[in-house]
Amino acid sequence: MSSETKSYFCVAEGCNSDERKRGRYGYMKDVRFYPFPTQKRAPALRKRWLDLLRRENYEPKRNHRVCSLHFKEGRPTENHPYPELFAYNNFKESLKMRSTTSISKREQCMQTQINNDNSLFVAGVSGELNGSWPVNQEIEVTDHECPTVGSLSVTGTHVEMDHCYISGSFCSNDMSTRDIGIQTTLTTADIKVLEEKSTKLEDPEKLMRELFVNKVVKDDKNVQMYTGLPSKTILNGVYDILEKASPTLKYWSGQGSAAKKKYQKDSLNAKSGPKRKLSRFQEFVLTLVRLRLALTTFVMADLFGVSTSRVSQVFTTWINFMFTIFKPLLKWPSRNVLKKFMPSSFRAKFPNVNCIIDCTEFFIKKPRNPTAQSQTFSSYKHHNTYKALVGVSPSGAFSFISNLWGGNVSDRYITKESGFLDNIQPGDEIMADRGFLIRDLLLHRRAKLIIPPFTRKCSWGKGKYLSASEILRTRNIAKFRIHVERAIGRLKTFHMLSNTMPTNLKPLADQMLVICAFLCNLQKPLVKK
Repeated sequence: MSSETKSYFCVAEGCNSDERKRGRYGYMKDVRFYPFPTQKRAPALRKRWLDLLRRENYEPKRNHRVCSLHFKEGRPTENHPYPELFAYNNFKESLKMRSTTSISKREQCMQTQINNDNSLFVAGVSGELNGSWPVNQEIEVTDHECPTVGSLSVTGTHVEMDHCYISGSFCSNDMSTRDIGIQTTLTTADIKVLEEKSTKLEDPEKLMRELFVNKVVKDDKNVQMYTGLPSKTILNGVYDILEKASPTLKYWSGQGSAAKKKYQKDSLNAKSGPKRKLSRFQEFVLTLVRLRLALTTFVMADLFGVSTSRVSQVFTTWINFMFTIFKPLLKWPSRNVLKKFMPSSFRAKFPNVNCIIDCTEFFIKKPRNPTAQSQTFSSYKHHNTYKALVGVSPSGAFSFISNLWGGNVSDRYITKESGFLDNIQPGDEIMADRGFLIRDLLLHRRAKLIIPPFTRKCSWGKGKYLSASEILRTRNIAKFRIHVERAIGRLKTFHMLSNTMPTNLKPLADQMLVICAFLCNLQKPLVKK
């Protein structure tokens, strides 16, 4: 390139574009220079260029050019063959300000706009970054109303503008950071904050994990939707109970992993390993979110930035751990407790009812073994299921949860073999549906079964009927027995139970059922006192 070419510069008012700056200033990278049309070939176009420049008695010289920043399309085109973007028309970006041609008016407008618009760098940089603006970096600053400021090159404490289109003190190239409110002195606390932020940006998985956990515990509504617990306070309280119960956990990693190893018995020979990515609280949230929403291990691994095997390991460990802690808390209430918290509706109609029972079923994936298929197939649901007996107190809280059985098992068999009868005392009353043929089992324990009356065959036809008194009794029982259905409905808001359960979760099915029942008991009572 010749020395003449290197000396090209833009002759528009206030423009600092110069070919000699290329390579030293980043904004000059994409700037191009265009010569004036010749008097011989395009006199009308040349005259139009000169008129738009608005320079009196001006005649272009050989090294005079107009840069690409003054053309609407960045260069002369068929639709826009001449430069149109200048300081006097505010670059035609704002219809509101196009008629402002006076330099003093433009300065006044610019200053007012800066004071009112908090998005400008004058207030935003000093307030948001608190003096932590990096130096020697290109910073793009735009303005919606008066876009007369291009890019800034900041070096040390000196700010230089590539296009100072507004004449006056504001666009002075000698403007310092003190004039625009930028402080370059960093305190120790600022440095620590910047280091923490940079660390998070360097580890996007950690950042995403923290953002997701913060989203889950943001407020009571999010906690309810993501975990099933009614509030953030109860979530923290449950975690504190688990933290105090076992400060350390032995994580499940297959058969034989539960047995203690030699290196675990001797603290001096403790085996070292990689640092865990998830904190205890994050593992707790992971378990509750998966239990509530039934997200796959792939999705959970993506959200928490760990492998799918790690998600399975954490979920299995925490489910067994929470089952160990929560199982003893599902207690059969004493008579004094029942009378104290008995709803007034029950006290008036059925004052001696201790429990309302019903069986519920959970869909499972069809087993491969033909014997397992027949044992789990439910003729009622027409699907392979697990079946469990649940009992709720008159207030609607779960007081009994049996183990899971195959869907082909009868309600009577589960009631007899599940250990439910061990809680019955003489004088107790148990409310159930017609399908529970357990009156003889309760009579052995001197307890009473409350079920709706059975219909009788009509003597005058083929149908069945109930008397008027029996219809009223059926309605009264159904009105109170519905609470166990409502409790089961609340239980199945945990989608790990309501969705079709995969085969690989069979070893955790009983534990998940007990945990979900305990979490339901932490919600508001179903029946008001």
